[in-house]
Amino acid sequence: MQKSPVTGILPVEEMLAYEEFTDRVEILRELDMWVKNIQKMTSPSTAIIAPRRMGKTVLLDRLVNTVFFKPEYKVAPFYFRMKREETTLREFLLLYATTFFRQYIAYCHQDPFLFQNRQIQLKSLINYKSDNKSVLIAKDMIKAFAERYETNEFNSTRNQWDDFICVPEQLASYSGTRVAVIIDEFQDMKFYVHDIEKKFLDQVIEKRRNNPYLEGTDLTATYDRQSQSRKAPMLVSGSAVTLVFRTVMGGPLGGRFDFSYLKPLSIPDGATLLRHLIEIYLPDSETDSENALYASTQVGGHPYYLYCLAMSKCSNKSYNTRENIDRIIRYEIEQGKIYGFWQTHFDDNRRIINGDSAIDEQTGRKIIYYFTKYNNKPVEIKEIADKLNVPKKVVEEKIEKLYQADLVYRSAARFYTFNDICLMRFIKFVYEKDMEDVEKIDLSQQNLFNTLKGKFLEMVVQVTMMKFNNGSIDGRFFGKNGVIELPLFQYVDSKTVKGAKTPQYQIDVYGKVTGRERVWICECKYTKKKMGISQVKKIEEAAKVLKIQAQEEGVPVPEVIIWLVSTGGFTEEVMEYIKDRQDILHSDHGGIDGIFRYYGGNYSIPIFNES
Repeated sequence: MQKSPVTGILPVEEMLAYEEFTDRVEILRELDMWVKNIQKMTSPSTAIIAPRRMGKTVLLDRLVNTVFFKPEYKVAPFYFRMKREETTLREFLLLYATTFFRQYIAYCHQDPFLFQNRQIQLKSLINYKSDNKSVLIAKDMIKAFAERYETNEFNSTRNQWDDFICVPEQLASYSGTRVAVIIDEFQDMKFYVHDIEKKFLDQVIEKRRNNPYLEGTDLTATYDRQSQSRKAPMLVSGSAVTLVFRTVMGGPLGGRFDFSYLKPLSIPDGATLLRHLIEIYLPDSETDSENALYASTQVGGHPYYLYCLAMSKCSNKSYNTRENIDRIIRYEIEQGKIYGFWQTHFDDNRRIINGDSAIDEQTGRKIIYYFTKYNNKPVEIKEIADKLNVPKKVVEEKIEKLYQADLVYRSAARFYTFNDICLMRFIKFVYEKDMEDVEKIDLSQQNLFNTLKGKFLEMVVQVTMMKFNNGSIDGRFFGKNGVIELPLFQYVDSKTVKGAKTPQYQIDVYGKVTGRERVWICECKYTKKKMGISQVKKIEEAAKVLKIQAQEEGVPVPEVIIWLVSTGGFTEEVMEYIKDRQDILHSDHGGIDGIFRYYGGNYSIPIFNES
């Protein structure tokens, strides 16, 4: 087997410093398992849906760099990024085919340099020395493709494209080395590839200048068969949420894709990212954990906005007080990178957003303005209509325009805004000017931050538990000797339990272990006071009720592990009570801090409440 000529190189050059990549543990784990299960033919085609700048391309980069170095999976990642550049179908076919064959051979030989070497042509791949069975089969296919490509006329390019769509599946079937077909910005395959001769391409480019919405040859529809493959399923992504959703939900691809939504970072992980960015790019600056959490709350954990805060050109910027953080955020929304990003988006979609004939411009602006109060909520169309004294249909038509411009999404026959407080603040800033007779909308996140302070420990425990992955950790973090094996949780959330004849109990954090009838329930005390025996007894009662509820519902009764987490520590009575209990774990401030840091945190958990 040929060795990589370069050591320490990744197959995909990532856009971030390695340590900038923060969180995304759960979805990376899910996608890694998706790739692994292709060998067992149990992975359906999947679409990752994410608003712009949410980090989906970075996620795919990291996924490919991870699974590439797992030859035991016997699944070759074929990673293709769509570019927004006009090209002919014939040129695109050659690029697509060459990329596939190059990356397939690179995986089989674990050669990351070959994977990313875009200078390699088909002839070089045909001459690539190998005795690998999968590669030998691939080389035969390359020869067949090259001969047909060189002898075919322009008129048969579409037929060759349609035939090549099936090649990854055929190669996976013949060789036993399966394929994960990963395409970033999948929806752009509708717009930038044109089934024309190259001499006419300049005319298309000129048309694009006059019509940004110009469509090309819709190649997405040609994946109707490929999207059902289990030997070479597809993983597609797109930042134009409305468009990619329509692409994979409707038409020839309807019903063929599962979905995974990429959300903002959790607030604790957003704070971790900001501290990473400040440490990397602003070594002379710093922010403590509380201010980092405040900043993360104010931008909703959105990774791009946190990057904007760290890289802001705001004068005299610092991150040592909430007032300074508010000033940087305001600068970014009103004249910085966040402003530029959304202003460009609105300019690009102005024809859609302002394409009203039934209402005057001022009413349209007011509808958009009032829409901002529904951040991460369903848009109450009737409420807006009543406020403006206009028919509901008028508001619906305007919100439909925002949907087409990818500013809201639709679910269960309702429109919802994205969880994007900075977008709402941008709209408020732009549309509030020169507007009379409107109710002022408060988009501050102060109440949210106050709520977060009360629930922060539970949030940290929940986020951290989701990162457990059947690994081991020093038992001292959990008040035990030796090493503790931590499970992989199927899901983690809060939970209410109640039997037919029992009181109701609220469990702070509940985790269901994957593949076992075992659960963890956590009692969190987030003060400097020690946890007393009454709280321990309470969580034990909750454990009993949990089992009673399972019996009454006719489901298996789980084994219950209790995890006590108290930033103030524990009373002597509690320590004596639990010292020989194998079913009770306990972590004080140092313990949960250590676990949080072990799983990626880079700050100490602050204690907001003294009492």
